[in-house]
Amino acid sequence: MKKLLLVLSILILFTAVNSPAYAQGTILPKASDKEKCDQLIRHFNDTGLFQTTDMQTSQQGAFGPTDTLGCAIVTGRVSLPMIPYFIQYFSNYALGLVSILALLFIVIGGFLYTLGGMTEQKDKGKNFIKNAIIGMIIAFMAWTIVNVIISAVTG
Repeated sequence: MKKLLLVLSILILFTAVNSPAYAQGTILPKASDKEKCDQLIRHFNDTGLFQTTDMQTSQQGAFGPTDTLGCAIVTGRVSLPMIPYFIQYFSNYALGLVSILALLFIVIGGFLYTLGGMTEQKDKGKNFIKNAIIGMIIAFMAWTIVNVIISAVTG
């Protein structure tokens, strides 16, 4: 059973990074082309805002925090005001991974509980489910605290 859990955990970790749920396919934000990057970073450094309506209408699509953060990483022009947004981006990503792992452990706990009969496997299944839910609650509370603090800092 331990081998099965290990294999499933590793499989989830490898597939979660390239999951369609994370459309960019990597933990880092996706970057645009160089001209857009210069425009986005210059605009953020001047105003502290990620997008404007004139930038949205002049180029295809809207530009948001993900594009600006990706450009900052690619060009190496990360400024101090961007750091809270990086922390928020990574906390969102971590919450997604924790959610996937919690779901995995709830499913495994359900199998153990259902197929355990009257043995200790049934108690092990209950513990898997309970611990997965507690872990998810702790992760969600941490995510909430991070977002509240970042909202207070960035205004």
